[in-house]
Amino acid sequence: MIRAFLLLTLIFTVLGFSFGKILDGILLPNSSEDQPTVSVETPEETKATGESDETTEEKTSIEVAVNDENAIYIMQLGVFETYDNLLTLAGDLQKLGYNYGVTRTDGKYSVFSHISGTKESLESVEQALKSQNLTYFIKRLEIEGGDLRWDYFLQAVKQNPFEMTSEFIQTFTDDEMHIFGYYMTLSNASFETLANERQKMLLEIYQWLTQ
Repeated sequence: MIRAFLLLTLIFTVLGFSFGKILDGILLPNSSEDQPTVSVETPEETKATGESDETTEEKTSIEVAVNDENAIYIMQLGVFETYDNLLTLAGDLQKLGYNYGVTRTDGKYSVFSHISGTKESLESVEQALKSQNLTYFIKRLEIEGGDLRWDYFLQAVKQNPFEMTSEFIQTFTDDEMHIFGYYMTLSNASFETLANERQKMLLEIYQWLTQ
């Protein structure tokens, strides 16, 4: 009698457990199969699937190089309230054998000594100015297209060959024909980037452009 009771109890227990598992399968979805999967990228994975730092640096270098095609560099040495105040600096530059130019903006005089198509080409000038304890900074000027006068100046500074059109020639007045002569010389003659003859012409043209 007791044995039969225990056997029945065991049977009902097994059936109840099995029935509970069946209900779980029907009512509750399997989390590993039915739940959406969320993936989290580690920093290493992100770097592997995205652009590397080296690629970014290469792109930046390329962009700078492209922009520099339209840029010139001007060695500027000071800004003065009156013309008399810049004469001492002018004397120091002449001792170094440098030409200088002066522009006037908002009533102040700016002094500059060299104009070049690349910043690197001005390194020897920097060293000379430092040896004389002269204050300077290199001004980067990007030339926007559309103005013939500046377009030709850019080509002259970059030492690119060019031929002047009649439209450009007509921009000169009788008093400015010496500037026209400088352009003619720069388009045909070969000068070292920092040669005094070349810098003298570029400085005077720049003054003409900025007056």
